[in-house]
Amino acid sequence: MDFREFELNGSLAHAVKYKGYEKPSEVQVKAIPLVLEGKDVIVQAQTGTGKTAAFAIPLLERLSGTRPSAQALVVVPTRELAEQVKKEFSSLAKGQKVYCISVYGGQSIGVQRNLLRKGQHVIIATPGRLMDLMNRGWISLNAVKYVVLDEADKMFDMGFREDIEFILSHCPKQRQTMLFSATISEDILSLAGEHLCGERVFVNVSQDRVAVDEIDQFYISVERRKRLPILAALLRGKRMTKCLVFCRTRRTADWLSKQLSQRGVQARSIHGGLPQRARERILAGFRSEKIPVLVTTDLLARGMDISDISHIVNFDFPKERETYIHRIGRTARFGNRGEAITFCTNVMEYEELERIQNNFNTEIIELEAG
Repeated sequence: MDFREFELNGSLAHAVKYKGYEKPSEVQVKAIPLVLEGKDVIVQAQTGTGKTAAFAIPLLERLSGTRPSAQALVVVPTRELAEQVKKEFSSLAKGQKVYCISVYGGQSIGVQRNLLRKGQHVIIATPGRLMDLMNRGWISLNAVKYVVLDEADKMFDMGFREDIEFILSHCPKQRQTMLFSATISEDILSLAGEHLCGERVFVNVSQDRVAVDEIDQFYISVERRKRLPILAALLRGKRMTKCLVFCRTRRTADWLSKQLSQRGVQARSIHGGLPQRARERILAGFRSEKIPVLVTTDLLARGMDISDISHIVNFDFPKERETYIHRIGRTARFGNRGEAITFCTNVMEYEELERIQNNFNTEIIELEAG
């Protein structure tokens, strides 16, 4: 199958071709026709499967080219994901006179107000900034026909449940709603039951098992106090063009990146506590391979659009099984192989690794420290 079978309008078809999209991914094959038909959808899909285009393409096909008004609303958990989704919409909207804006904290709210006054067809927003603009009377959702909740599980993890309820309550009842999530929890099913208005379809294209098959997985038994020197030696000894190192907290990420730099490893930390411009500069350096090692937290990794990460290192053991799968899934994207290494320091972590192997029918091989 190729994109021509969706029978998109000329400008959109040209934009899709210009971006180099030839054959749609699995999530695009399954979701695009449903969205074009006007159905509410609940889509379980991982980051890196092409899910942004799975809702951006059909929405751009359905948007009216009349006077700009907020016809489509996309709600996302992080600033980085807001920018990523906005770029995807803007590049696909070339030649269609469709205007898009991303709004999130860390930007000038006055600048956002002025852009909103000019009229925007698509608004991509984080919950907090969107509610702020709504409460000031600078944004209205009265004309919204399409609502997308992207990475809904992460928004729930971040405590945005009440914010999402508030936002949806201010959207017209007659609308099309799309919910995209890496995992489908009881909370998400409850939200869907309350707020998905029309005929709904559940689509599961979770890539967990596929991603696991394409990743060489290892673990290292190491005492906590020895993790830093072993990590530094590991990073110096392997050819890692782009490596993500995962920590649980911002404080650990900052400390670890400084310690690695002192040991001759060029590394930077990135997390939600940094100013937006600093985060953008660091990401640009990582994409261009000027920064080979990026130390990050789980939250920020959800918004990274980087397809050629060679290695993943779990410096801190992930709290949940799904987090492990999501972390290692940042490598081995678009058919490339990847490598993931996890530090284990106690019996509980070894037991959890065993459960991961059994649950996902995979093998995680022990590496000797040093």
